[in-house]
Amino acid sequence: MPSIHLKKCRNMAEMLIDKKQWFVQFFTISFICLAGLYFIGDRTYSSAPPLPDYLNEAGQIILSQDQIKRGQKLFHLRGLMNYGSFWGDGAERGPDFSAEALHLMGQAMRRYYEQGQTSPLPDFERDAIAARVKREIHFNRWNESSNVVLLNAAQVYAIDEISAYYQAMFRDPAHPGYFRAGYIRNPQDIKDLSAFFYWGAWVAGTDRPGEKHTYTHNWPYDPDIGNEPSAPTYFWSMVSIFVLFLGIGLVLYVYGQMKSTHYDPFHSHGERSLSTPDLEHKTIRPTQRATYKFFMLAMALFALQVLFGILAATDFVRPFGLYLGEIIPFNVARSYHTLFQIMWFFICWAGYTIFFLPALSQPPKGQVGLINLMFWMCAFVGVGGMIGIYLGQTGRINDTLSYWFGSQGWEFMELGRAFQILLLIAFSLWILIIYRGIKPHLNRQNIWSVPAWLLYGSAVMVLFLFFSLLVLPDSNFAVADFWRWMVVHMWVEVTFEVFTTVIVAYMMVQMGLITRIMAERVIFLAVMLFFATATLGVAHNFYWIAKPTSIIALGSVFSTLQVLPLLLLTLDAWRLHQEKQRATGLQGQGKQTRVMTEVWYFILAVNFWNVFGAGVFGSLINLPIVNYFEHATYLTGNHAHAAMFGVKGNIAIAGMLFCCQHLLSETRWNAKLLRTAFWSLNIGVALMMFLDLFPVGVYQVITVLEEGFWKARSSEIVSGDVFRNLTIFRSVGGILFVVGGVMPLVWFVLSRKRSIQ
Repeated sequence: MPSIHLKKCRNMAEMLIDKKQWFVQFFTISFICLAGLYFIGDRTYSSAPPLPDYLNEAGQIILSQDQIKRGQKLFHLRGLMNYGSFWGDGAERGPDFSAEALHLMGQAMRRYYEQGQTSPLPDFERDAIAARVKREIHFNRWNESSNVVLLNAAQVYAIDEISAYYQAMFRDPAHPGYFRAGYIRNPQDIKDLSAFFYWGAWVAGTDRPGEKHTYTHNWPYDPDIGNEPSAPTYFWSMVSIFVLFLGIGLVLYVYGQMKSTHYDPFHSHGERSLSTPDLEHKTIRPTQRATYKFFMLAMALFALQVLFGILAATDFVRPFGLYLGEIIPFNVARSYHTLFQIMWFFICWAGYTIFFLPALSQPPKGQVGLINLMFWMCAFVGVGGMIGIYLGQTGRINDTLSYWFGSQGWEFMELGRAFQILLLIAFSLWILIIYRGIKPHLNRQNIWSVPAWLLYGSAVMVLFLFFSLLVLPDSNFAVADFWRWMVVHMWVEVTFEVFTTVIVAYMMVQMGLITRIMAERVIFLAVMLFFATATLGVAHNFYWIAKPTSIIALGSVFSTLQVLPLLLLTLDAWRLHQEKQRATGLQGQGKQTRVMTEVWYFILAVNFWNVFGAGVFGSLINLPIVNYFEHATYLTGNHAHAAMFGVKGNIAIAGMLFCCQHLLSETRWNAKLLRTAFWSLNIGVALMMFLDLFPVGVYQVITVLEEGFWKARSSEIVSGDVFRNLTIFRSVGGILFVVGGVMPLVWFVLSRKRSIQ
């Protein structure tokens, strides 16, 4: 019996690497993923919290739907999602406005019931009032047929108090949480913002009809108003851990069987290593020369991204009394920081995918013209977006102009709608360029080839960008944020990972590290695992944004399983590292003249950060019961920095240097400078994480557990000594990152002394 079982498992491993079975596997997994996404979308719309009118007991409207919608528009158009957050989504410099408003609601209602009472109140009366407030906050007074919520006197009083609080926050410099940017001053605008914040608090504090938890599963944690983890949060966390252990066991077992079938993804008997035929023969084609300006633009954007990150940091620490927030407010600087990060990644990726094409087939007529057109479209979006974001978020243009040419204001999607559409056209042109370049190569025999995956991965990445057009200003926040995450998550944890896998595999084939057949197997297995786990893992972003229990179940299980494809990346990493020694030996024997050592360093960094930054730090915070307390603290930013620069940044630089080593003459290649940049960038990121982001995040989580989430995001904490001192420590890593890494890398690419072969 054991031999039969072993044979079946071996057959399973062979089936996974058998191309004849790939169509069945691909369409099966695709069907499951699409069905799951349809289910999540359907539940998002059918279970979205209502946008009602709020009436007092006399039937008078206190807050209207129109006020709430107007407040939501202002929240985005004025860039407040890049200052604070809503249901935990957004930036962490300011408060989470929904959590803050919920806590203010509870405080105001207790004060209302304590008015006119004997002071000080006996403990039993204070406890009775506290219990009454919790019950009234959680009791759902929404009338579905009329779409109104009838409020009692204490709740009406709380609305007035919340409105007064935000009037002071945006207008009174003496307020502890004063919004220093100073451009939101109109009392009616602030009143509308307060209406939106109150609605977010009502959704977070009111029980979903027929359930024993709120629309947001009792998030945020605030024991003073009765918000504590729901039963499904505990249950699905336990289920996820169980499923994870099963998944790890299955992956390791199948991987072991693959070894018995002589599956070896990182073994090569090639005649060269860490070099390419084109590099050895100094072959450069016209369309490849046209890509150099992409890398120049990318490095300029990289420098700007880091510059605005430094400007944002001065909002915490003001070296020598320097503070530029009056000129460039924090939310504008952060918008630049996140937007330029995504843009320079994309520009690099576009540049080196175009660079790869001429090696596959003769460039079609007009290809250089299309490449130049795409470049100038991207450059126009970069300049126009930078100007528009500043004008829109600082209120220097009206709401209509701001929406189209200023800033839509959604985190990671800050561009005005017109620039957003132009960028989508530019990247659609990118896909056309790739298709024209590999069209002669596409046939039934090459349907799963590495060049074909280059097209598939790029096309899927751009396809998901089009979901951004469904993020509409009048949509319910719970619905609009669903589409935002369908863009952001699918970039970061699905298409970026797929694209990274394809690019690394392509470069490894070109550098003689693995064979084409092995590369195809690596790509297919990794892509299927990413699709199967990360696509439905999008639901972990929806835990607390007013989704039903079924979404927590899907997000918990599948986001936990996202560790599995990352596990495979580590199994042969130590053998991969040995290629450097083999390449040096071949060069010493005269079998090759060049070694792409610096490119190799950045590829190794991609592997490290994929496992450590994306895998370890991601898994640390994705479990529902952990995420409940951690969500929207600096532990989220810690994971984001490790995953974004660690994986996406390193692969962008690796591809760029791969191309530049072909483009630049050997005498102009400064290996020492690039190695200094490599170590400075990666050590700098690590220091920023471990000296600031991680300890600050832990400090916030402790505060959440002790006093509630609202406290961890209050100005007392975020602007306090702990944050300020640790931000100073982060500067050590930041200085190393900038001076030792960014500046040499930017200078290397932009210097006019560099000659193209």
